[in-house]
Amino acid sequence: MTRMPDLKRLAEARHPEASKQMHGLKVFLQPISIVLLLILAATGTAIPGEGYTQTEEQEQERRITLDPVLVTARGRQSLASETPGGVGVVDQEEISESNSISLTNAAARIPGVDKSSDSAWGSAMTIRGLGRNAVIFLVDGCRVNTSTDINARFGLVNPLDIEQIEVLKGPISALYGSGSTGGVVNIITRKGKFTQTPTWTGEITNTIASNPQGNDSYGLATYNSKNVWVSASAGFRDHASYESGSGEKIDNSQFEDSTLNASLGLRENPLNTTQFQVQHLRGEEIGIPGKGLALPTGPDVTYPDVNRTLVNLTHTLTPDTPLISESSINLFYQKIERRVRLDHFPGGPLTELRPQADHDTWGAKWQNTLTPRAHTIVAGVDVWNWKISNSNRYREFASGLTGVDASLADVEQFSGGVFMEDEWRIGKTVSLNLGARLDYISAESQDLYNWITPPTPSTPVTLVQSGRSYSDTSWNAHGGVTWKFMPDWTMTFITASAFRAPDLMERFKYINLGGGVELFGNPDLDPERSIFLEYGLKHTTDRFTISASAYVNFLDDLITETVVDDTTHEMMNVDKARIHGGEIDVACYLTPSLTATATLAYIYGKNTRTDEPLAFIAPLNGLAGLRYDGTSRFWGTIEMEWAADQNRTPDATPSGKGWERFNLHMGKKFTALGKNQELILGIDNLFDRDTTNYLSTSRSMELKEPGINFFCTWKIII
Repeated sequence: MTRMPDLKRLAEARHPEASKQMHGLKVFLQPISIVLLLILAATGTAIPGEGYTQTEEQEQERRITLDPVLVTARGRQSLASETPGGVGVVDQEEISESNSISLTNAAARIPGVDKSSDSAWGSAMTIRGLGRNAVIFLVDGCRVNTSTDINARFGLVNPLDIEQIEVLKGPISALYGSGSTGGVVNIITRKGKFTQTPTWTGEITNTIASNPQGNDSYGLATYNSKNVWVSASAGFRDHASYESGSGEKIDNSQFEDSTLNASLGLRENPLNTTQFQVQHLRGEEIGIPGKGLALPTGPDVTYPDVNRTLVNLTHTLTPDTPLISESSINLFYQKIERRVRLDHFPGGPLTELRPQADHDTWGAKWQNTLTPRAHTIVAGVDVWNWKISNSNRYREFASGLTGVDASLADVEQFSGGVFMEDEWRIGKTVSLNLGARLDYISAESQDLYNWITPPTPSTPVTLVQSGRSYSDTSWNAHGGVTWKFMPDWTMTFITASAFRAPDLMERFKYINLGGGVELFGNPDLDPERSIFLEYGLKHTTDRFTISASAYVNFLDDLITETVVDDTTHEMMNVDKARIHGGEIDVACYLTPSLTATATLAYIYGKNTRTDEPLAFIAPLNGLAGLRYDGTSRFWGTIEMEWAADQNRTPDATPSGKGWERFNLHMGKKFTALGKNQELILGIDNLFDRDTTNYLSTSRSMELKEPGINFFCTWKIII
C-alpha cells in the first residue's frame, strides 16, 4: 500500500477539514487516473476529438534531437557539437514530462551534473565536483547573487516557467568571469515571440502529487504579433513534508511558493528590438532539513519568507552591415530577501534564532557580435555590483532575554570586466575558439560589532572586525578546437585558465562558534585558480548518437576554514586539488517509435595538499531509459537512475551507499472541446526504494530522498 504523508502542519491548523477532504480526494483519484491511462495505452483508444494538431514531422523532430542549440556558451546560438567543452541542455517539455520538483532535479539528468539536496525545494547543484560559489547561476543572463551555505538559490525559479536549462560544465567560456571554475547554469524563461500573424497562445497546467503531497498550478498567456508580443504567467505550489522509501517522514521538508512574471517585446523597426520583463517569486514556510554547510544538526531550519524580484531591460540592434551582425545591452536589477528561522533547539542557551539579509545586485552587459570573413567575434563589457544589507540575527534565549547581532556587516562587491571570444572557421571541418577576459574586482565592509541590540543594557558592545576594503585584477582565458574529421564524427579539445574571487562571506564574515571559538573571514584572500583541460568525441547518425568526454581540473589557492589557534578559525588559501573524470551519453533509435538512452559519469577528486579524497564528489552514476512515442499521441518512458557506493571520502566524512530508482511516466495528447490537451501520469521511485544522496551526507547527517510518488498532470494548450 502506498504511504501518504501528512499535510503540512500549518495547513492542517488553518483548514483541518479541507485538508482531510483534499487528502481523501487525491487518494481516490490517483489510482483511477493511472488505471484509465493504462487502459487507453493498452487498447490504443483515442480520446474523442479532432486529433492533436502537431504534425508527424514535428513529432519526429522532437523525438530525434541530436544536436541541441544553446546560447550560453558563446553568447550566440551555437550547436552543442561545435562547442569545445562539456555542455548540457534540458528543454521545457522534458521538465514537464518528468514533473521535476526543482530545476536541479531536471538538470541532474545531464551527465556530470548532480543534485546536492538540502531540501526538496532548495536543492543545490554540483558540476563535475564543484558547486555552490564555484558555479554561476543566471536567469535570462542576469546573475543571481545570494548566500550558498544554506542552499536556496536554485529554488528561486518555478520549473514550469523554464523554457530551457543550459549548463556549461567547467570554465569553458570567457563571457562570465569570477565563479565559473565549476561552470555556469543559465535558466531561459518562457516568453513571447514575434510572428507574422497575430496569435494568442496559452497554457493551463495542474499537477497533484502524493510524495511530497501537494498541488502545482500554473498558467501562461501570450500575445504574439509582428512588432509586439506580451507574455504573463503565474504559478502556485504547496507541498507537505515528504516520506522516504522506508516510510520515515522527513520533518520540516514542506514548501509553498508563488510566482508572477510579465514580459514585453517591441520591434521598433527592422533593426531595433526591446525586451522588458519583471519576475517575482515568494516562498513561505520552506523547510530545510539538510541544514546546509553552515549549521550543525539539531534545530529546525525554515525560510518563513524568501523573495526574488528581477527587473530586466534588453535592447538589441541588428545593423545591416557586413562587419557587425548584432549589438545588445542588457540591464538588470535583482533583489533577494532571505528570512531564516531556527527553532526547536535540542538544548543550549538559545530557543530561537532568526538570521536575515537582503541581497541587491545590479548589472549591465554590452555585447557585440562581429563577423569579419571567417571569424565570429563576441566582445563587450560586463559589470555587476552585489550588496548585502540589513544583515542581522534575532536571538531568543532560554532565559527569556532577546538580542540582535550579525555575522556580517553591510558589505558590497563590484566586478567589471572586458571579454572577447573568437570563433575562427578554418576550412569546412576545423574551427578554433579563443577567448579571454580581464576583470577588476573590489569589495568593502563596514565596521562589525558583536551586538546591534544587546540582550541587557550592561552587555558590552565591542568592535569585532574593522571595516576593510579590497581590490584586485584577475583574468581568464581559453583555447579550443573543433574538428569534424569524418562525416559523422566530431572531435573537440579545450584548455582554460579561470578564477573565482572570494565571495563577501569568505572575506568579511564573523561567526561565534561557541565555546570561546570564533570564525573570521579574510579580506586578503586570493582568488582560487583553475587550469582545465577537456577532450570530447561525438558520433552522430540518423539512428545512433554517442558523445564521450574526459577532463581534468587543477585547482589552486582553494579557500578553506583553517584553525589558527584554540580560539580562532580563519578563511585561508591553503588547499590544492585535482579533479578528473569522464562522461558518456548514448541514444539509439531502435525503431521510429522506440528510443533507448543511457548516460554514465565518473569523477574523482583529490586534495593534493593532504593527499585525501575530496568531499562532495559524486560517485559513479548514470541513467538508462527506454521511450515509446506512438502514432496515437501516446508516449511512455521507463528509466532507471542509479549511483554506486562512494567509499573514497575524507576521514571525517561518512561514505555513501549505492542506490537505484525506477521511474515510469506516460502521457496522452488529445483534443477536446477544441483545445489541445495532455494527460501525464507517473510513478517516481516505482519500487519505493530507501535512498540517500551522498552529496547530502557530508554534513554528518543522512538526508533521505523521497520514496514512491504518484503524480497526475493535466495540461490545456490554448
